[in-house]
Amino acid sequence: MSGKYALAPEFASQPRIPIPSSRLLLRVFNLLLRLQRRGFDWSDAVSVRTHSVRGQDGHTTPVFEIAPKDLSGTAPALIDYHGGGFFFSYAGLHLSCAERYAMQARCRVFFTDYRLSIDDPFPAALHDCYATLAWVHENANDLGVDPSRVAVIGDSAGGALAAGVAQMAFDRSEYPICAQILIYPVTDHETKTDSALAFTDTPMWKTASNRAMWRVYARDTEHARSGGSVPIPPYAAPIHRESFAGLPPALVEVAEFDPLRDEGMNYAKALEAEGVPVELREIRGAVHGYDLVEDSPTAEVAFKDRMVTIQRFFERS
Repeated sequence: MSGKYALAPEFASQPRIPIPSSRLLLRVFNLLLRLQRRGFDWSDAVSVRTHSVRGQDGHTTPVFEIAPKDLSGTAPALIDYHGGGFFFSYAGLHLSCAERYAMQARCRVFFTDYRLSIDDPFPAALHDCYATLAWVHENANDLGVDPSRVAVIGDSAGGALAAGVAQMAFDRSEYPICAQILIYPVTDHETKTDSALAFTDTPMWKTASNRAMWRVYARDTEHARSGGSVPIPPYAAPIHRESFAGLPPALVEVAEFDPLRDEGMNYAKALEAEGVPVELREIRGAVHGYDLVEDSPTAEVAFKDRMVTIQRFFERS
């Protein structure tokens, strides 16, 4: 136990760093992240290619394709959207997770280096993420992808992007998605749930962090300009949707001590209430970002269970 929270031991010493909404300070954080991931080395067991994906708004997004070197023929695809509050770049541990997905699910992973909200607020990141889905489907033959087995996955802000992409694809009746895997996802801009109000000093992410994230990400929306008097735009906060019927099956993981816990649970319940198959898992003793903590026994168990579900999604499809 750590203080007033019954944290698993590996999370007790994790930092409680305040997340700024100043874009200058956020740029400094991103510089540190980029320096940190320079030490990342891909495994010899995977091949990695970089693609340039052009979206409907003309922006070109780098997308990393990660696949086992011995993978041949047509395979499932997992489109991976990293977390980081919409304003942080990806870390080396995000790449490590993508590599494990490829190896253990025997699939091709497409990791999207989407635009960050520091310079490009909503909907830029969503457009980049949707463009990746469209590109994978439209080039499935050349990429060796089975279009009936394309899933989206995202952690934290990436979970919001994955859910938003799944909603958009359904609404447009294009680019089928066989599953959405949402890891401690952002789903609600209001920051009013019980967990959001309770966990004001948790490691890794806290209530103030969430509010800073939304101030930056949604700053150019009519919702922000009106002082919140008009609804948030569609797909920005995925919980604010009239109907969830027909959306892809989902795995939703939440952390016990995370301001985002309840909004993730609420999203899972909203899907389930309208007949969408959902697996909801609460990772006990964990904090936001638990699977980005190296050598965490708690995260390792969660990751293994996650992989079983991902493999099941692909097999059912």
